[in-house]
Amino acid sequence: MSEPNESVDLFVPGRLCLFGEHSDWAAEFGLHRGFCLIVGTDQGLTATARPADNFVVESQIPDENGRPTGRARRMECHWDSDVLLSAAHDREEFFRYCAGVAHQMMQHPRSPGGLNLQITSMDLPLRKGVSSSAAVCILVARAFDAVYKLGLFPHELMELAYLGEKLTGSQCGRMDQACIYGKTPVLLTFAKADDIRVEPVSPGGEIPMFIVDLAGRKDTVRILGDLQGAYLTSRPLQEALGADNERIVRTAYRTVGAGDAEGLGKLMTEAQGTFDEKVAPHSTYELSSPLLHELLNDDVLAGHIYGGKGVGSQGDGTAQFVARSCEDRMAAMKHITETHETMQCFPLTIAPVAGDVTEPLTP
Repeated sequence: MSEPNESVDLFVPGRLCLFGEHSDWAAEFGLHRGFCLIVGTDQGLTATARPADNFVVESQIPDENGRPTGRARRMECHWDSDVLLSAAHDREEFFRYCAGVAHQMMQHPRSPGGLNLQITSMDLPLRKGVSSSAAVCILVARAFDAVYKLGLFPHELMELAYLGEKLTGSQCGRMDQACIYGKTPVLLTFAKADDIRVEPVSPGGEIPMFIVDLAGRKDTVRILGDLQGAYLTSRPLQEALGADNERIVRTAYRTVGAGDAEGLGKLMTEAQGTFDEKVAPHSTYELSSPLLHELLNDDVLAGHIYGGKGVGSQGDGTAQFVARSCEDRMAAMKHITETHETMQCFPLTIAPVAGDVTEPLTP
């Protein structure tokens, strides 16, 4: 192993699922492959890391919308496997995800030493379907890799982050850790008992989008429980997460590659219609999503967008929209925040980005 760096600066964005929500776990039933198209958010975590004898994490504490509060929180523990595992299992430990990843790093054949990680800013909304927990897990994995010059591949870091988060009892899916690819759109293919296939997508032009924190309620655990419990006996649910989803994601892959904003917006509207018809009835209370559908049916908003849909497990957590132009995006976000005081809007642009990760397609 090379000599460690004194200090490194890092940024990890959140992850937005454009299409394919729920198809990752559905693929584990073995009836159909799952396909997801994801992209990194403009918002994320910024941090500085350096080698240390112990494991230390300190962060400014944001509110649930990712806004700074002026308060900080710190965790420090011995660089010891049992201590880290205990912290990962502690439901009261704010940094349990970080401890879980650190524990996984310690089990790695090229196990590094301790780490001091200072999270200096965080503007990623929490618990809103944009993988804030996965982002912090990827941040810790990348910090170890960068500080100790381990030379790990992206798919290896994704696996370490995933296993570290699972140690805490999290029900995270494997698509969440794709935030490691930054702003590059990524196609993920899932199959039972097989590795995830990862294919970065090169956008053919800029596509102006924005995401909306609906400031509503959702219970992801209940949604997953309802849908997974119904999957093997529901033909419509199997179609929606199988053949219907594959057709939509295949089309979206080509649409992003062409930089076709209008086409992408129309696909989102189609995907939401399929979801409402074939998926939502299996978790009626959680997926009625009144706030989401209020925006989707807003006549003023319709004049500024090509289409939109829910995010992640869906429900009234977060929505995403494709704007007709950057000016339309600003007008749409202004309209939403003026008519819904509790909602927040965040811009997102899909665009060719120089220097993005170009990991081989099959891990």
